[in-house]
Amino acid sequence: MMSLIVRFLGRLSLTAFVLMAVIPARAQVRPDSMEAALLRQSVQAVLGTSDPIMWHGIPVTEALRTSLHKKLKRRRPLPDTLFIGTIKTRDGLRYLIPDEAPSRSEKFSFVLYLDEAGGVVDVDVLKYNENYGAEIDYPLFRKQFLTRKKPKEIIFRRTIQNISGATISARSLTYAVHDLLALVTAIGPNHLSAP
Repeated sequence: MMSLIVRFLGRLSLTAFVLMAVIPARAQVRPDSMEAALLRQSVQAVLGTSDPIMWHGIPVTEALRTSLHKKLKRRRPLPDTLFIGTIKTRDGLRYLIPDEAPSRSEKFSFVLYLDEAGGVVDVDVLKYNENYGAEIDYPLFRKQFLTRKKPKEIIFRRTIQNISGATISARSLTYAVHDLLALVTAIGPNHLSAP
């Protein structure tokens, strides 16, 4: 009986290894896969500019993934590359980090806006596809994220209150912002600019 269990576990490990080799690691949402018009509208609404965004990628190393593994709220792998947009505004340099998060049965896209010190300037939902939960794009909900710099400041139902009619999406967006801030904090806000 014990030998059957050992053989089964051996095959299971081999299968997992093969799947990991075949299935590519998850990459963050690429900026060029988002609707350009929605992204331009968001930048205009949040930052008040139509200047071009300079995009670059920061590699997310295995060591960084390992160090953050137990600190993340969402159960999904970190991206291989963190895509960051930079844009100069009259208030200084701003960073844009596009991503997706799950709602009840779909995914929605959003952009996390940060200032030079890594503080949240805004969280703007670009595209929401379901009938319920779009309230996460209301200013009342979004303003709870403003100026927060550390992931420990982003706690669902403590520092970020739920909004009626959008519990699943509100939790999902809160966790997504928490995890992006954890990644930005680990990288260091002074390393977000293009090399």
